[in-house]
Amino acid sequence: MAKLFEDPGVDEFRGLDMRNLGIDEAWMVVTSQLTNPSWLYVLSDDCDQCAFKLLASIGAEANNSLEMSTKHGWTLRFRNDNDSTHVPRSTDSNNTLCQLHVTMGEFGVYDVQINPSEGDRANCSFSTAKEPVNIYAPLLACFLFYVVLAFLWIGLKKALRKGYFDGCLYALKLKKRPNVNADESVTCKQTEDDKTKKKSSRLKSLDTFRGISIVVMIFVNDGAGQYFFFEHATWNGLQVADLVFPWFMWIMGVCMPISLRSSLRRKETKLAIFAGILRRSCMLFLLGLINNSLGGHIELSQLRIPGVLQRFAITYLVVGMAGLFFTPADLAAPYQSSKTRKMLQDIIVLWPQWIFFLLLVAGHCFITFFIPIEEECPVGYLGPAGLHLDNKYPGQCIGGAAGYIDRLILTVQHIYNWPTTRQVYESGPYDPEGILGSMLCTFQVFLGAQAGVTLLVFSDWKSRIARWLSWSVLTGTIGTVLCLASQNDGWIPVNKNLWSLSYVMVTTCFAFFLLSVCYYLIDIRKWWTGAPFFYPGMNGILMYLGHQVTYNLFPWHWQSGPMNTHFERLVETLWGVSLWVAIATWLYHKKFFLAL
Repeated sequence: MAKLFEDPGVDEFRGLDMRNLGIDEAWMVVTSQLTNPSWLYVLSDDCDQCAFKLLASIGAEANNSLEMSTKHGWTLRFRNDNDSTHVPRSTDSNNTLCQLHVTMGEFGVYDVQINPSEGDRANCSFSTAKEPVNIYAPLLACFLFYVVLAFLWIGLKKALRKGYFDGCLYALKLKKRPNVNADESVTCKQTEDDKTKKKSSRLKSLDTFRGISIVVMIFVNDGAGQYFFFEHATWNGLQVADLVFPWFMWIMGVCMPISLRSSLRRKETKLAIFAGILRRSCMLFLLGLINNSLGGHIELSQLRIPGVLQRFAITYLVVGMAGLFFTPADLAAPYQSSKTRKMLQDIIVLWPQWIFFLLLVAGHCFITFFIPIEEECPVGYLGPAGLHLDNKYPGQCIGGAAGYIDRLILTVQHIYNWPTTRQVYESGPYDPEGILGSMLCTFQVFLGAQAGVTLLVFSDWKSRIARWLSWSVLTGTIGTVLCLASQNDGWIPVNKNLWSLSYVMVTTCFAFFLLSVCYYLIDIRKWWTGAPFFYPGMNGILMYLGHQVTYNLFPWHWQSGPMNTHFERLVETLWGVSLWVAIATWLYHKKFFLAL
């Protein structure tokens, strides 16, 4: 199967074993014509403002073959000494022989020539000996496969609606029920038609949006074909995997005021509603701890306490209590209100909550930028430490105040010890679902609740979409200003690990926009039913827990040979995702929904 795509064409090239290469790897052959040995220091483009680190010793007048990652570009620096494993970015003319920047592709072979020059310097050149494979062809092929599948499904549904298969279906029914008569079949059909005519007040677009988030989540958690741009950003930045979690949180916020109004309409007491909020929060937190123990991580002295479901629990409790105690029972504007008051009614009814959550944001910023932490770490530091800023701060400074608070309260043994920065920046332990980030995460859930209140206050679809799009523009603008439309150079970079304020604003911007699009296409124009994403969206908690438990179980996952190409990994990932979508569809038709 791998030969269809990403085929290097040969098993051996110039004595190099091409079968030894893994996904996103290439051979780099360094040929030195120098009479003395040299040392290769490298800096990945993925490592912002980092020090160079020693990679290999280069023999004099010899060929040196190195396996290199092709995910990001490299800056290669050849030096005549190896006194340190790390050297700063600033060029040391006394020890640097030459330096060049290179990019490589999967299964390619590349030559680096080092030739002597005048003085203590050298000339370096880079060339391609064997062209890399196309790693994007599998993505296009799989995309076209699902497009064809979608058109076939749409065509089949249209054929069924037009009655092209009525005769066959009727014969099958008679075969299964030989005693059925015409009157009974008509009665059954009329009953089914009556059921389908019953309309639900549930917002289908919201379930579809949730389903999109779930499907993307399963896709990236299951490997996403090991394409790096589908993974989480190493530190600053925004990639596909970074969108899923905040969307989940935001969607939960949208549902909360709707659920609260339903409870109040059922005449439930506030004490009973509070008990329900507390019970769900405790169940989510407990499920999160259980999820953290998957894979046999059950040593209590090292059990990770934070997690995805734990953050759901905390934010649900805080936003739920704020909504319960501060939201008025009647959301409508008074009859004699001004036009401006009626236009802003969905914001005005939440003004006590706005004050509370803005104070929460202010408290987060004060702790982040003004509270002193450990002596080695600067106040207001937002970086990954380690190699960052030429190895200026120790790895324990990662995340600044956010990392320090987790280590102080939870201790290193109970937080995540393998952050995305560990391999690239050589950082210390850091938990992306830590305590300080939960403060801004709570604010993001509240912004979702704002969208939900808009649904309740305004019945006209144009008013709803206009307000959602306005919020999208506003939050997007704030996020852009905070990060200065830059990955690393803004005041507050977009950072999922820190759950930074700019990250909240940018991901919320996309959430408001996508809900508006789904709402218009599904609930207003009815151009799309939401399938197949609607079905996983109806069983979100089951889909999340299910794919976590089966992360290494057949038939969701399988191994066949080395599987050292994106294509093989992508097929395996999409198979698992499709299987979960099929399970969700079956559960929906069986009317099985897991709720806490």
